[in-house]
Amino acid sequence: MPANNRFFLGLMLASFSKTFEEAWYINTSANHSATPGEVFPWSSYRLPDSIIPEHYYITIHPDFQNRTFTGRVKILLAVLKDTDHVVLNSKNLQVREALLLPLPEHHNQKQLSLRLQESVQNEQVAFTSSTTLQAGRKYELFVSYTAALSSSFSGFYKAFYRTRNGTTRMLAATHFEATSARKAFPCFDEPSMKAVFSITIIRDQQHYAISNMPKRTTLPRADGLLEDHFLHSVKMSSYLVAFVVSDFASKSTASKRGTKVSVFAPSEQMVQTQYALHAGVKILQFFEEYFQIPYPLPKIDLVAIPDFEAGAMENWGLITFRETSLLYDPKISTLRNKLWVTQVIAHELAHQWFGNLVTMEWWNDLWLNEGFATYMEFIATNHLEPILCAEDQLLITTFYRALEKDSFRTSHPISLPVRSSAQIREMFDVVSYCKGASILRMLHNLLTEPIFTGGIRAYLKEHSYGNAHQDHLWQALTKSAVEAGESVNVKAIMDTWTMQKGYPLVSVTLQGRKLKLSQSIFTLYPQSDTGFLWQIPFTFYTSNSTAVISHLMKSKEESIDLPHDVAWIKANVNSTGFYRVSYDLPTLRVISRQLREQHSAFSRSDRASLIDDTFHLASQGTLKYSEAFSLSLSLGKENEYLPIRMFVAHMTRMLSKFAFSRERCVMQLLKKHILSLLRGLMQAQRWDDSGTLPQQNLRTLLLSIAKGYRRLPAAQHAERLFHHWMEADGKTQLPRTLRGMVFQVGIKKGGDREWTFLLRKYIESTSSTDKVQILAALSRTRSTRKKKWLLNAALQNKVIKTQDFGTIVRQLARSPKSNQLVWKFVQRHWSKLVKKFSLGSSYLSRIVVSITSKYTTRKKYEEVKKFFHSRKNLRNLAFVRQSLEMIKVNILWLKKNKKQIKSWLREEYTETYTTNRHCRSALALKRGRAVYIKT
Repeated sequence: MPANNRFFLGLMLASFSKTFEEAWYINTSANHSATPGEVFPWSSYRLPDSIIPEHYYITIHPDFQNRTFTGRVKILLAVLKDTDHVVLNSKNLQVREALLLPLPEHHNQKQLSLRLQESVQNEQVAFTSSTTLQAGRKYELFVSYTAALSSSFSGFYKAFYRTRNGTTRMLAATHFEATSARKAFPCFDEPSMKAVFSITIIRDQQHYAISNMPKRTTLPRADGLLEDHFLHSVKMSSYLVAFVVSDFASKSTASKRGTKVSVFAPSEQMVQTQYALHAGVKILQFFEEYFQIPYPLPKIDLVAIPDFEAGAMENWGLITFRETSLLYDPKISTLRNKLWVTQVIAHELAHQWFGNLVTMEWWNDLWLNEGFATYMEFIATNHLEPILCAEDQLLITTFYRALEKDSFRTSHPISLPVRSSAQIREMFDVVSYCKGASILRMLHNLLTEPIFTGGIRAYLKEHSYGNAHQDHLWQALTKSAVEAGESVNVKAIMDTWTMQKGYPLVSVTLQGRKLKLSQSIFTLYPQSDTGFLWQIPFTFYTSNSTAVISHLMKSKEESIDLPHDVAWIKANVNSTGFYRVSYDLPTLRVISRQLREQHSAFSRSDRASLIDDTFHLASQGTLKYSEAFSLSLSLGKENEYLPIRMFVAHMTRMLSKFAFSRERCVMQLLKKHILSLLRGLMQAQRWDDSGTLPQQNLRTLLLSIAKGYRRLPAAQHAERLFHHWMEADGKTQLPRTLRGMVFQVGIKKGGDREWTFLLRKYIESTSSTDKVQILAALSRTRSTRKKKWLLNAALQNKVIKTQDFGTIVRQLARSPKSNQLVWKFVQRHWSKLVKKFSLGSSYLSRIVVSITSKYTTRKKYEEVKKFFHSRKNLRNLAFVRQSLEMIKVNILWLKKNKKQIKSWLREEYTETYTTNRHCRSALALKRGRAVYIKT
């Protein structure tokens, strides 16, 4: 070996000290890049299975001044098959040096000559050796590189926050899920390629570094910097690696088993961390007991990141959060905020077992991570804070949301093959999270608590520190059932829910003592028979008994014998099954009468499902809208949040369609229908924060509706509250649960003075929850100039954070006029948005869909289609196909349903129809056309 190469090799094998750092950058002839035009040696997006990593030694040095970082990685490799190439993932990294050494070392060992190649499309680099790497041997790959701190929300990225005195401070944080570890260090960035990670961070003295594991030691360097060395990690996937370099303060406590739990946030926000610390410890202890597996790391950090795209990220031992998902301000936050913080903490802590300890083999089974964590968040929340009514929240945010999304033809099976980073990002959607959680809840109810928990405990223990696919879970649950004396084939049942898209509509016909059932796929508009069949846990009770009867429906048509004659049945008890129910018309009318006479015969969740199913069936065409509206008349006696919310949700969607199609008369009639049913409850509401969370939610919902009626005093009262608060410079107390609504009225009714004042309060506030409410209100301005300013400020991350761009878009997308403004803005700045949020990300998808889902004309359909189809690689992305389908559904819905809705409302509210100016105008126009035609 030449003298200079022996010198370089000796330094490369030394510990990560300054001496090593100096040697790392010595150029040698052993490393050179491929010549232009050379074919990359690997063509698949998936990495070859010839080599696996065993241990990474990573050193990262962020340079805050230049907003870059340098990195060094040594990877211990095990060769499984003879190969000439080491192919791994890398994106936006400038490789400076690479060295490959066989193990064990010998004195006369020669380093292997390498050729570097890059596949930008597949986000891979290949180090090709002049000598074959032999199966059964181990090697060490050394790579040094540089990169810019990312300006997006993935990889190793820069983030900022402002102190009360206006100083802007910077930090650097990671977010690697799903495929962004490769942006921070070259790695085998696939979930099944687990390894041990040893992290070293070089930083200045004013910052503090944290990573997955506790700090082992901190070494001073000759250049005045500090070098933090962290303990070796457990074996884990690359997307779970994390490190944060910041000037945050922290607060810590310990669990019963001695696990150190800490919360990190800017020092001025530490008062908002106490609840998260309390909840974190309690939930961690709950999961240890529930799963019967101790949390395996010595610490867990919960960190509030001021710039964050998602809600949170479950990095093992170092969970990062959007501020609104972790911080709870005792002076401003509500029970609703507490519920959200509790849910998100529970979700991420559940991942420490489901996702971290046991990881899906590939992203097609992402739902094993996200569906389980979503379901477990509600179980843990209900245990910690039963007063928060987590079951209601599950139905609203998870079950009904999943049913809505999975009704579209552009939906997808829970388990779906994915072959690119964009496709993987698209898997982080409602189907993986919400449908995944809903079918697990259904399975839990079918199997019972002991069998379900026994099965998941066995699954976690068997696959700890490894990878699994859904069949492993089904096997564990089936075995648990057999051990309990139950004969059930879980795989046969659940494959019908995970391997095909959509869900069933169960049609129920009551004929004497016989209940006839048939199943078909439910979609928002008719389609030919798909041939899909589900094994459906069908549950029901009758007019004679509240006892729940269960039946596993396996065929397209089945019947059940009843012991007695009954007036009605209520199927899918408490919405535990992931399906909709269609009753024969006589039975539905008896149910409607029962609801009007004594609605307490049904639980609040069953009343909500009756409303939701009936209006969806009317929307689809299975029922006439007259039946759905007749059933809704029972709401005149309703006082529970859940069923009222479902009704309001359907009315709001209708109002939106009629607003965007300029059907003002039908809008007025719909508003009259809402008022006739809810007026008494609206007027009974108090302007305070009393009551349970459902009662608070109901009050906020009703008063928000009431402010839209000129004859009700809600808007005037809210405006007075706003100006009183404004005159006191924001120092008087507003009802916490009504702050957002009061702000919105103040801005909508006010002018420049009110808007400027509220913007100042936004800038001054250190409460992320308060900022979101204020920003939503600022977006309600009537000024086009101010709307444009908000969009530009958020996109540029000036005054308003880019992470909150979606909040502004959703507010502006609600009305036809501002929707057009925001749609033009998104088109004009599309390339910037893609750079910031990445194609396929759920955040960017929601931005687009929140705008385009409102459109109701063929002209807008063609406009949206032309924009996205004219851009490379967008045509087949899910959010584009969903946007186009939603517009098509809206067009068909109006064509099919407008007349029958208007007809029912006109007959029910004749006086409004004959006296309202919009209806008079429509009637006059109609008569004029009739006269013109006749003439």
